[in-house]
Amino acid sequence: MSPRHLVVMIVSASGTADPRVAKEAEALVGGGYEVVVLAWDREKRDPAVIERNGWRIESMGPEARHGAGLRNIAGYREFWRVARERAAQLRPDVLHCANLDTVPAALPLVTRSASAPKLVLDFWEMYRHSRALPQRGIKGVVARAAARYLERRCIPRADVVITVGEGQVGYYEALGAKNIVLVENAPELERYTPVERNEPEFVVSFIGQKRWVPALVNLMEAIQPHPELRALLIGGGTAEEEIARIAATMERVETRGRFEPAQGPALYHECDAVFACYDSSLENWRTAYPVKAMEAMACALPLICTRGTFSGEYVERHGLGYAVDDHDPKDIARALVALAADREAARAMGRRGRAIVEAGLNWSGASARLLTAYDALFRPEGIPVQ
Repeated sequence: MSPRHLVVMIVSASGTADPRVAKEAEALVGGGYEVVVLAWDREKRDPAVIERNGWRIESMGPEARHGAGLRNIAGYREFWRVARERAAQLRPDVLHCANLDTVPAALPLVTRSASAPKLVLDFWEMYRHSRALPQRGIKGVVARAAARYLERRCIPRADVVITVGEGQVGYYEALGAKNIVLVENAPELERYTPVERNEPEFVVSFIGQKRWVPALVNLMEAIQPHPELRALLIGGGTAEEEIARIAATMERVETRGRFEPAQGPALYHECDAVFACYDSSLENWRTAYPVKAMEAMACALPLICTRGTFSGEYVERHGLGYAVDDHDPKDIARALVALAADREAARAMGRRGRAIVEAGLNWSGASARLLTAYDALFRPEGIPVQ
C-alpha cells in the first residue's frame, strides 16, 4: 500500500493484556498499515515504549485500579487527555478506538476537515450493558445515561463500527452505524488442535476470567451427585478467590489461577466439554458469543451455554452441545450426564464445531474482514462493507 497509512489504536488497559490488541495490530501491519497503540497501563507494569514486529505500544496515563468503576473517572480524564495529545502529535490517518471508554480521547480530533483522521469504533463488548459500568441504583442510571449519550454522539460519526458478535449487529444499527463489520475474536486455527481423550472421568472445564460466581457454583453443585463427572476451573478474575474457597468444600473440583494466553490451547486438552455460561441478566452477554466457545469449537469439544441467549441458540441450532438454565444445577447435570453417557455423540458435536471454525469462524477470516473494511476507507468510491 502506498503511502502507508498510520493507525493509532487507543486502549484503556495495558497494551499487552488482551491478545486481541496484538492480533489486530499484526493483521493491519500485514495489510500495509503502520500501527501505534496508545495504552493505559494502569498498574505501571509495562515499559514506556514496547517495540513489536512492525508496530509499537506506548504506555501512558495515571496509575489506577481496574474495576474501580466511577471512582476511576479522574483517571479516565487524565488518560483521555494524554492519549488525545499524543494522537494529535502522531497525526494518524485512522483513530481506532477499542471500546466505548476510549472514545472521548479521539472524538475531539475527528473534525469535518479533509485532513481529519477516519474514525473506527471497535466494540469488544456492549459497554453500556456490561459489568464495566454499574447497572443498578443512581450510579447505574447516571453511568448508563452517560454511555448512551456517548454512543449517540460517536456511532453515527464513525466510518466503521466493528462488533465481535453477530448477535450485537442490530444494537449498533439502531444507533445509526453506517458500516458495521463483524470481526469476531476468533481463534487462530493453527494454534488449536482437536482434543482426543478417552479417560474414565468426564471433565468439564471453565477456562477464563472468573467473574460470574452463581453459574460456576451451580456447575460445581451439578457434578456432586455424579462420580463420573469432574470440573476444572482455570483462570484469574475478580472472583478467583471466592471460587477457590467454595471449590474447596466440593468433591472432584479443581481450580487453578491466572494463565498466559500462550498456555490456553493446551488447557483444553485436559477436558471433555467446555462450560461457557455467563450472566444473562446483562444484554452484553445475552447477545455475545464467548471467545472460549469458539476456542472449544476449534478443539472439537462440545459446549454448555446459557439457554435464552444468542450463544445457547447457536449451539443448539448447529448441534454443538446443550443450552441449559445455568441457575439450575439439575439442568446443568442433565446435560453433562448426557455427554458423559454417549461419548461418541459428544465427539460428533465437537467435530461439527471444528468444521465451522475451519470453514471461516477463525482469525484468518475475521482479520480479512478487518482489512477489507480498512482498505475501503482509502478508496475514493469506497466499497460496501459486509
